[in-house]
Order: sequence, then C-alpha cells, then structure tokens
Amino acid sequence: MSLLDRINRISDNSGARKAWFGLVVAIFIFIIVIPSVYVITQIFADWDGVSAVFNDSGKMSVIWRAVAVSFGLAFVVTIFDIITGLPMAWIMVRKNFKGKNVLDTLLDMPLAFPTAVLGLSVLMFWGAPEGVDIPGLGLHLSPFMMLILLHIIFTYPYMVRSLSGILEQIEPNYETAAMTLGASRWTAVRTITLPLFRAGLVTGFILCFARSLSETGGTQIALKMLGVNSFYFTGPTYIAEHKTSAVIATPEMILISTILIIFALLLLVVARSIITRMGVSTEKVWPELGRRLSHGAAPVAKDSLAVLILFLFVLIPSFYIFTYLTDPGSVDTGKLISTTATSFFIAGTAVAFDIVFGVPVAIYIARHRGDRLVHILDNLVNVPLIVPTTALGVSLALFWSAATADALPALVLVILGHISFTYPLIVRNITGAVEEVDPSYEETAMTLGAKPFQAFYKILLPVIKTSVIAGAILAFTRSLGETGATQAIAGSNVDTVPIYIVGLVKNGQYPEAAMASIILIAICFVMMLIVRRLTHRGGSRNA
Repeated sequence: MSLLDRINRISDNSGARKAWFGLVVAIFIFIIVIPSVYVITQIFADWDGVSAVFNDSGKMSVIWRAVAVSFGLAFVVTIFDIITGLPMAWIMVRKNFKGKNVLDTLLDMPLAFPTAVLGLSVLMFWGAPEGVDIPGLGLHLSPFMMLILLHIIFTYPYMVRSLSGILEQIEPNYETAAMTLGASRWTAVRTITLPLFRAGLVTGFILCFARSLSETGGTQIALKMLGVNSFYFTGPTYIAEHKTSAVIATPEMILISTILIIFALLLLVVARSIITRMGVSTEKVWPELGRRLSHGAAPVAKDSLAVLILFLFVLIPSFYIFTYLTDPGSVDTGKLISTTATSFFIAGTAVAFDIVFGVPVAIYIARHRGDRLVHILDNLVNVPLIVPTTALGVSLALFWSAATADALPALVLVILGHISFTYPLIVRNITGAVEEVDPSYEETAMTLGAKPFQAFYKILLPVIKTSVIAGAILAFTRSLGETGATQAIAGSNVDTVPIYIVGLVKNGQYPEAAMASIILIAICFVMMLIVRRLTHRGGSRNA
C-alpha cells in the first residue's frame, strides 16, 4: 500500500481527522500565536516599569503619537493599494500579453529585498533631502509622505496577489453571458464579478494593513537618512529605539506592543465586518456610461495607468539602488553564497511547515464561519502579522529561551520565528480562496466514494492552486527579506543574506550592497519564473 493510499484510508476515520485537526490547532496556538505575543506577558513581570511609563505624560504623548502615525500610515497605504491593486490584478489574470510571466514575477521581487535596502533605494529614487544625494531631482518630501511611498512597496504585492487569487477562481463565463444579453463589460464586471471579490478584499486589506503596521527596518533606515531627530515616528521604530537586547523587553516596548496589537485587532475585526457586508448596487444600470467605460480610450487609459503606477511607485524605486552598479564594488562571494544558502534553507523550511499545517486551518476557517472557535482562530491568525518585527523577534527569543532553557540552536529559533510571520500569509490567501469554492463539489465526490483526502487533492486543491502558490511565494519572499526579527532572535549567531546586505548598507558600502542585492534578486527571479511556468500561472483566461 502506497503512502497516498494510507493517507486516504486514515482520512476516512473521523477520529483520525479530529486528532489531526487537534494537532494542527495545537501547533498553531503553541508554536505561532503564544510565542508571538509572549512579550505582552512581561506586563505582569515588569508591572512597576510599565506603570511608570504609563503614568509619565511626556512618554505617553510620544507613544500615542507614534501609534497614531502608524495607524494613519497603514490606512492610507492600504486604501492606495486597494484602488490601484484591483485593476492590476485584473490585468494579470484576465489579460494575455507578451512578457506576462516576467511582469508577474517582478511583482513579487520587492518582497525579497532586505527592508533596509528598500529604504535606501526608495530615498535615492525620490530624492532624500538627507543621506544619499541625487543631484537634479530637487525633491523635498515630508517624512510622512516618504514613508507612504516606502510602505506602498512593502504592501502593494500583497493586495495584487490576494485579489488575483480570488479572480482566478471566478469564472468569466458569467460576465460573457451577461454581455451576450446586452450588458457592457463594465456593467457585467460591476454587477457580477465585483460582489464576489469580498473574500480577496478582506485578505488584501488585512495583509496590507498589518504589513505596514509592523514594518520596522526600512522605516528606521529611511527616518535616519531623512534626518529625523527622533525614531519615535512610528510604533515599530519606537520599539526598535528602546530595544536593548534580544532577550530583554523594556517597559516602553511592552506597552506599545500591547497597544498596537489590541487596537489593530479591533480595527481589523471592524474592517472585516464592513467589507463583508458592503454591497455593490446591481439594480441601477447606466447603459451609456457602461459602454463608454468598456470601449475605446477608457479601458486603455485604465490599464495604462495601472501599469504606470506599478512601475513608478513599486518597481523602479525598488530597483533604483542598482544604479550604484555603474561603479560596482567587490563582493565577498563566499560570504554571499553561504548567507544566501542559509536564507533559502530557512525560507524553504518555513514555507513547507506553513503549507502542511496552515492549509487545514485555512479550510476549517473557510468552511465553518458560524462557529465561535472559527471566529477566534480567524482573528488569532492576524496576530503575528500585527506585531512589529523587532518586538516579534524579542517575544520569540523570550518565549523559547524560557520554554527550552536556551537548549535550542539559534538556527532552529530563527526558523520558528520565520514560521510565525509567514504562516498567516499562507492561511489568509487560502482562506479567501476556499470561501469562493462551493463545498458541494467535495460533498458530491465523497458521496460517489471518494475519501476526504481524495476530495481535497483531486477536487479542492486544483481549484485553489493559484492561491496556494501565491501564498507560498509571498511567504518565501517575506522570509527571505526579513532582517529585524532575525537579528532580534539570534543576534549575530545566524548570518542570513539580508543581515549581510544590511551590514554593508550600515557601513556605507552601497555599491557592494547593490551588487549583493542584484545577485539575490536574480536568483529569486529565475526560481519564481520557473515555478510560474511549471504551474501555468494565469495564462488560461483571456480578456
């Protein structure tokens, strides 16, 4: 009996399914959620210190200001991503054009950049008044505006990937049927397709908002180069300023982490409720307007603007650091190869773990929306995304040092840390995808004799495959580019390629950092392009 036959046979046992689900939930709670928020428990361990900070009106005014800036920044960036990401997702799924696979792969490349490198590259492109000088640009943007431009790069791919994954599953036949009955393309999309986008919109909103809210490394580099006198500009940079070591949480860090987590969870619950209840008017139809927006210059202008925004606000600023290659520096090839191998091993292990133990949780959440346990699980999945990466690293270091008496190797600790912040990317993408699949397909298969696992991999998995791939790519690149959490967990004991590149940036070795970055990006680009070609991503539906 093959391994697959044994799994099929075991899946037919209700007791075995319950035991498997119990194991999956236990792993989620004890390996991902609790270690991520363990820093909050230090409120009780250091109550006197936290109380002193809370009663200090001067410190609290700075903390509240940092929290307000963080939430304002995340909200503005997420709204921008929704408005500009929807037409881009439409292009990548419903349009066929030469070079589509290349552009599709380029969309994910900024996620593989170390965040500090992105901070440097963005400031170079937009013309920072301090730091790297770019003669002739003469741009003097406010720090808040500069951070918006930076955070767009961090979040935009999440929105496009979330919406693309859902759009892949929405059959264009419904729109075609509407158009054969006289409806314009714009009317068909507005009344038929857009109402089905809610799950993808919820996923995209959560991922973008949480990613912006937790960003630390790139923001910290940007503020330093902008000449901002204080790092207390956002919540995460406030935490980074007060971090004294990987295993010590200061009262300020404990307090602001708690505030960010509580307020962010409340806001995301409200946002989910609003988006899921949000309706699109399907009763009113404006035929003349629909025809104008469906033909001629209007759709061309919309697509052109979407592509222009992608290049101007995401791709060109991300890759601008490569202009240093006009005067390339020498790279320690041995160091680059060893650190890249370490990063790929960490990212690959984390993604494999996320898929094995994240897919069951995603399916359960999507299929049992009415259960109270599901409501709790659904909100807990967001927690590791919200925790600022520096605080997350400190929290994980504190938890695992206490739980294992410092017995775990540093590399294992880093892998556990990367699992924590990549796991939600898998779950969020797959949950939205499964919600759009009618469960009657699997039920019908099982009434015809299929085992539960057979129904999953023969019926459900092929339908949600694109969302699984999208989540895996987002998780892999997110792990590959992470710096702050890795440093907070392992210090200098684990040398990944982002840490190596950031070290070059901090030492002012910008040409060397650019050369190392372009080698890393080239490797990622080729690897992801191969993955997309093998899975025939997005090439089956025409405009």
